[in-house]
This record gives sequence, structure tokens and C-alpha cells, in this order.
Amino acid sequence: MRFLASRTTGPRRLPVPLDPTEVEDAMNVRLLQVADAHLGCRNFYLGERARERSEDFKLAFRDAVEYALDPAHKIDAVLIPGNLFEYHRPEESIWSFAKGLISRLLAKGLPVVMVPGHHDSLAYKNSVYRTERLPGVDIFLNPAPGKPVVHDIQGRRVFFYGFAYVPGQTPSPLPPVERTQDKGFHVGVVHARRGPTEEGAVHEQALAPADIATWGLDYVALGGEADYYEERCGDTTLAWTGVAESRGFGEGTATDHGHLVVEWDGDSVHLERVVHTRKAILEIALDLHDDRITDADALKEAILAHSGPDRIVRFILKGTAEFIADLEDIQEDAADQFFHLEILDESRLVDSALLKKIESENTIRGYFVRKLGTRIEDLKARIVKKGHDDALLRELRVHEKALKIGVEQFVDEETPADSIYSLIPDSDEMVADQGIQAAEGMVDLEEKVRAMLEYRRRKNAALDAADNGRNGTKTAPIQESETGLKEREEGL
Repeated sequence: MRFLASRTTGPRRLPVPLDPTEVEDAMNVRLLQVADAHLGCRNFYLGERARERSEDFKLAFRDAVEYALDPAHKIDAVLIPGNLFEYHRPEESIWSFAKGLISRLLAKGLPVVMVPGHHDSLAYKNSVYRTERLPGVDIFLNPAPGKPVVHDIQGRRVFFYGFAYVPGQTPSPLPPVERTQDKGFHVGVVHARRGPTEEGAVHEQALAPADIATWGLDYVALGGEADYYEERCGDTTLAWTGVAESRGFGEGTATDHGHLVVEWDGDSVHLERVVHTRKAILEIALDLHDDRITDADALKEAILAHSGPDRIVRFILKGTAEFIADLEDIQEDAADQFFHLEILDESRLVDSALLKKIESENTIRGYFVRKLGTRIEDLKARIVKKGHDDALLRELRVHEKALKIGVEQFVDEETPADSIYSLIPDSDEMVADQGIQAAEGMVDLEEKVRAMLEYRRRKNAALDAADNGRNGTKTAPIQESETGLKEREEGL
């Protein structure tokens, strides 16, 4: 096992051991933990506002650095436990931005200790941590726990332990951190999801808090989780900072993101969150029945109740709908009240009073509803009789979607009323079949998208495995001559 950092090829030792009990003016040690900054996040789902949102991630990291540099906050060192970058090979402008801010910390005498994450993973042969350098920064690049880096901070010795998770190289099961017996503040800097512990993970590791506590450290700074978590296991305090800014829907549940101040008074660890969220990302379910949303105006009012220029919101309509609304018009009208707005319709017309009313009409749409309703009831009966059947469940889903699509088309205000409601002999079968064909196309598309995403996930996992020695290809060793390192550091 080797330790490599951009500043040193081994753990830095102080010439004279310090005993805190012998230092009368020893003060509290204050660390700033900044995890999962995801610099360079592209936010494609936001369309034309994606670049604007990407700036928020840069500003969040800048805010953290400015906080550390403010003398009023008395920060002594900065910890970055992974995912500083969204990609293992960030754009040059993103790299320069991060390097410039980190250089400001170093210029003020603040140590910076960091590890790669799984987004900016060391596992890739062209990882930024293999090809670039951050002079003066302590970056743990060893694939397994090793000896600590030691700093003298506020008259106390602070020991930093860490490693870079590399699939195929990091031992499984993970050996424990070998804590020294020296007096001082013992701190881990690790990137891992919150357990249970997984062995031999292909992409990213997971560690259980109880297993981390067996290392015997005073504090462990963690990255790799979207939300904030803190736990105290025995004598060990550990915390995941959470992402600096949410990257999209479905990433955690929190709307308060930021960084963390870790203070050690020589005996115990105290944590203080500093929130600086620039955009809140929310998924809000509106149950049309339970929330008594009975028409399009009420729906728009319910949506605008959650508006805000710094809000990225996805509304999911659920429950039984008793009205038909043009969701595209509502979204377009309300969009300027949000940073970004999406409306997903998962509501159902089946069993609604509206559908029963339409069903009684002597019109095309009445025939359409009756025809689809008969088919839906038949499918339900077959499912009850046969039990769980994926093919039948899919067919039921297609018919229910067809029913909703058809009814929505029949209330299109731009279509002349006489063509909507007048009865055309023998047209009901044709209209019903066309509605089903349209719904089948939509369901097919949804399934193809899911299949494509699953294929991409498996392909990326396979590429990671191949790149990390699981298919016979070894990851490139992390080594370079002293001359080469010096030349590149001078070039930076």
C-alpha cells in the first residue's frame, strides 16, 4: 500500500511530537468539510437554463472557500471528501476555476485535504488526478488505508487518514484504518455511500457507520450521499455533508444544502451546518381528489402556491381526475414563476364521475368511453382470474392510457363542437382502436427509454469493470518520476 499526494510522496511528520496537554495556549481546531461540489455539472434536463444552473455549482464552491477565508469563522483546514468534479475529466475552465480557489486557501496557510470520489474517480486512466496536479494539496491516491498526513494546527497535532476507492485495487473486505497511538485529533477523509458495507463494489463503495467506527478515529468526514447525515458511534463522530447543490429530481430529499464546520475542543467533536442553497429542487405530488382540485383554475392555483424564482419543481398529478385540463397551457402560463417547471400526469379517469357522465352520452366520445371501459373491465377480470401477469398488466395500462388520451382529444376546444359530439354510425370501434394504437406507441416509447437507461447503466458498469482489471485489464499504476512531477507542477 502506498500513499501519494500532490505535495509529498509519504506522510508528513513533524520533527517534534506535540502533546496538547503541554501547550497552554492550544485552541480549538475548526475544519470546513465541503463534499460533492460536482463542479461541471451540465444539467441537461433544464434545457436553455442548464448553463445558468451550472454556475450555481461554481458559486456554491466559491461560497465555501470564502467562508473558510473569512477570519471571523476561524477555519483552520478544508476537507474535500470526493466528487469535487462532476466528471473524472473536467473541462479546462472548471479545473482552472477549482485550482484558483484552492490556491487561495493555500496562500492563507489553510491545509487542504481531499480524496477522489466516484464521479471524478481515480479508476479512469485519464482521471484528472492522474494527469494534473494541485501543488500543496494533500490528496489521498492510495487505494487502501495507509499512514496519515500530519499537520500542526492551533498547537495541536491533527492526523488525516484517507484512501481513494478503486474497483479491483481497493482490498475487499476493506482493511481497517491503522490509527497511530499519538495524541491529537484523528480525522478520516473518505468517499463512500452510507452502508450497509458492500464488498467488491464495481462503481462506488458503501460503508456502514458501525464499520467506520471500528477504525477508532475521532471524526470521519464523508462524501457520496445526496442528503446530510451525522452519526455518533461510540467515540467516533461521522458525517456526510450532502451535495452542495442538487443535480436533479430524485437526488435525495433535502432542500437545504451547504457545508459543515467541524470543531474539536481537545475532547469532543461539535458539528455546525452552514446552509447556502441557491436553488431548491422539489418533487410535489398533487392528489386531484384528496386535495379537492376540481378544475383547471384550481390546478393552476395549487401549482402557483409553490412558485419561486429559485425553485426547480416537478409536480406529479395523482388520484382520480374529474376534469380535463390542457397541462401544456398551464405549464406555459406558470413557467415564468419558477426557475424550472415540469408537470407529470399520473392521474386516472377510470371510475371518475366525469367518465360516467361521458359514458352515458349518445356521442362518439360516449361510444369511445363505453368501448374502452368494456375492454378495461374484461382485462381486470382476466387478471383476477389468472393472477399476476406482466403481459396483461401492460395491456391494462395501455387501455387506461388510451382512454385518457381519447377523452382529452375529444375536449379539444379548437375542434368544432359538432364534430366532437355528433354520432357517426360504426365509428366507435375505429375511434377506440385508434386510441389504443396511440397509447401503445406512448407505452412502447416509455419502455424503450427505460431499457435504454438500463443499457447505459450496465454498459458503464462493464466499462468500469474492464478499466479496473475485472476483465483482465489493469488500471494504469499511479507513478511518475520526481522530475516529471516537478515539471508539471511548475507548468501549473
